[in-house]
Amino acid sequence: MLEQNADLNIIKNLLRPAYGPKQKEILFEMLKNVRRQKLNGHVVSFSKVDIEGHVPGLAVVVEMYQDIVNVDAAVGIFRERKKEKCLVIGRSAVDVLDIGNIMRTLGGGGHTNAGSAMLKSINPDAVVEWISDLIKGSQQASVQISDLMSYPVFTIAPRTPMKEVALVLREKGCSGFPVTEEERIVGIISRRDFKRVRKSPQMKSPVKAFMTRKVVQISPGSGVTQAVRLMVKHDIGRLPVVDNGKLIGLITRSDTMRYYYDLLPN
Repeated sequence: MLEQNADLNIIKNLLRPAYGPKQKEILFEMLKNVRRQKLNGHVVSFSKVDIEGHVPGLAVVVEMYQDIVNVDAAVGIFRERKKEKCLVIGRSAVDVLDIGNIMRTLGGGGHTNAGSAMLKSINPDAVVEWISDLIKGSQQASVQISDLMSYPVFTIAPRTPMKEVALVLREKGCSGFPVTEEERIVGIISRRDFKRVRKSPQMKSPVKAFMTRKVVQISPGSGVTQAVRLMVKHDIGRLPVVDNGKLIGLITRSDTMRYYYDLLPN
C-alpha cells in the first residue's frame, strides 16, 4: 500500500482491529511498570509481557500503549514460554527512528513507523539490549569489522590443485579459503564448490577452475549488521575484508554470532 502512495492514517481509520477483554488485560499489564529511557536523543519505552497462545490485535495494543505513555517509540515484547518464542512489535512517532529497519535486523520487517519480528529461544532482556544497541547505533559506531576480523588470512593460489586444497581444508578444519594473486582476491573456494568435481581426474585441476569468482566482500569500516545481512542474503559463511583492493582479513558467521552472544546479559 505504501508503494502505491496510500495514506496510512486513512487505512487505520477504516480498519477494525481486534480489541477486547484479552487485549485490554495485556495493555493494563504493560502500563503497570512503565519505564522510559533516552536512547540517541529519543524517548523509548520497552514493555515485556508473557502471553499464552496466539493473541490477535497486539499491534493495536502497542500503538495504544505508545499514545498513552507519550514516547517517541514503544516496543512490546510478548513472550510465549511454552513455545520459547518472542513476538516483538514496535511503533515509532518519529521518522528518524526507523522501526522497520530495526525489525529487519532482527529478522522481521516493517516500515519507518511500524514493524515486528518473531524471535525464538531468546531472553526478552536480551531483546531489549539488542534493540537499544541498534537505536544507539553502537553496532556501527563503536564496533567495526576491523575489530572482529581474523588476520593474517590463510589463502590459496589460483594454480593450486584441487586435491591439495581438499587436504588443506581437512587439515585446518575450515570450510573455505580466499583465492589470491599478488594480495588481491580473485575468488573463493569452499567445500560446496567440490560438488562440481564430477570425475577423479578433475582433482588434479587448478583451483581457479572451480572457485567462485563473484566474491562478496566488505570493507573494514563497515558495521557488524551489514556483514550479517550480506551473509544471509548470499547464503555464505565468510566475507573477505578488503581495503584498497587488498585482502586484509576475514570475518565469518561464527565471528558475528560471538559478537551478538556477548551482548546477551549474563
